[in-house]
This record gives sequence, C-alpha cells and structure tokens, in this order.
Amino acid sequence: MFGSSARNKKTDAPTPDEHIPLVRLDDGGWLGGASDGGDRLSRLESVEKTKDAMLDDMESAVDRLGFIASTIRNEVGEHEELLDGLGDELESADERMSSTMQKVEKLLGTSDSGRLSCIFGLVVVNVILIFIITFF
Repeated sequence: MFGSSARNKKTDAPTPDEHIPLVRLDDGGWLGGASDGGDRLSRLESVEKTKDAMLDDMESAVDRLGFIASTIRNEVGEHEELLDGLGDELESADERMSSTMQKVEKLLGTSDSGRLSCIFGLVVVNVILIFIITFF
C-alpha cells in the first residue's frame, strides 16, 4: 500500500505518500503537471479527483486508527481488571506469608540460641538420613 508504485484501485490516483508537482501557470493559477497550456478545466478536474481520492484514503486511515484505538482501550480495560485481581491475590499471599512467618518465629522461639539449636538439630537429622540412605 505504501510506496510510489501503489495506486488507488478506484481512480488510479497517486497514494497520499506520492508527491504531486504543482506548476504555476502564466495566468496566475496553479495546476499539477506540465504547463503546456492544455485544457485547464480537465486538468483542474483531474487534480480535484486526485485530492478526493487522497481524502478518501485519509478517511479510511482515520477510521482504521479509530478502530485500533477502540481495541486498545478495550485491551487496557481487560488488563486493568487482571492487574487488580493479581494485586488482590498478592495482598492475600502477603498476609498468609506474614502469618506463617509469625508462626515459625513462635515455633523457633524468639532467642537466637533457640534458632541455632533448631538449625543444628535439623542438620544432624539430615546427615543421619543421608548416611542411612547411602549405605543401607
């Protein structure tokens, strides 16, 4: 659709990205193409048709952009709902994690010596289990 070789299928007019050279006529008017003094009215009609074709192309492009904008707005709304749900789930998980951490701290005790004893005991149990699994 883009490029100088693309043409409007209805009128074979240049696409909006093609440059139409305008030439000033001796009588003070502007006209596209060469100024060889041909039929001015037919050239003006041709220029008018070209402009109409360009406006039609621009109108369809604006319609497509409107559709794309509407689609993006709908997608953003859906993602906003998903993110809100995810935020609620994260808050719930954070509350459960805090509750679990409090229970673990209560189980281990608040002193550092209690924590170290529990960790040492778990390491010893793991070493014994590994020894039993490997040699028996």
